[in-house]
Amino acid sequence: MAIKLGMPTLIEKDNLIDNIMLCKELELDFIELNMNLPYCMPENNSPEKILKLKEEYNVDFTLHFPEEIDFGCFYEEIRQGNIILFNNIATWASKIGIEKINLHLNPGIYFTLPKEKIFVYEKYKELFIEKFIDSMMNLIDIVNPLGITVCVENMKVHRFMEETFKKMTNISNLYFTWDVGHDAMSNYRMEKIYLENPKKIGHMHLHDYNGISDHQILFEGTVPIKERLKFAEDNNLTVVVETKTEEALRESIKRLNYV
Repeated sequence: MAIKLGMPTLIEKDNLIDNIMLCKELELDFIELNMNLPYCMPENNSPEKILKLKEEYNVDFTLHFPEEIDFGCFYEEIRQGNIILFNNIATWASKIGIEKINLHLNPGIYFTLPKEKIFVYEKYKELFIEKFIDSMMNLIDIVNPLGITVCVENMKVHRFMEETFKKMTNISNLYFTWDVGHDAMSNYRMEKIYLENPKKIGHMHLHDYNGISDHQILFEGTVPIKERLKFAEDNNLTVVVETKTEEALRESIKRLNYV
């Protein structure tokens, strides 16, 4: 398979080395460093340390930005602080040769009413979109000189998020991560946007969805895995096999080897 395949940083593992050893055993190309985990954070990893590991084990890395960071936050102090955090992490990432940073479009807070949930960002979607798009423009300004690509991942897609994704297709040098399991969970609401804008996709998270939960073993759910792999190959995407346990990852890679 010509696609560059990677794995997520597993919560089962207590250090980066154990993830690297599994990556090499499975003959994968890279690991997506999860910046929610302390052993992946810049303060615990000098560039010299990571570069030595890359050379010793011949492994590459992408970076998964902390999931809770909200670039659409209405509080300007927090939003600007999140941009500063991004700048610090991106600068560190550039020193170790990371070329892709994956981040989430955070759906924000919701009010639970007797018969429904109302998302604050849905109610004030114009303000949310304005804040989020401005943050993305700031992030692009940060990464352009660093040679890094920012890829925004689809989560469970609400209406205001879908509208935001559509607007992001017009931002130069901003790309998407097609999370195929999340997309299936949202009744493939992002599929049309992505297929109409294939050159805007830079990265893929590959896992299955069984109608109840995602991050399932490949070929055990409803996601058209072979179609997604063909899209990844046609568009030269890096692909993270994003199952969350070692057992599920091993089985998924085993099945991919027979595709």
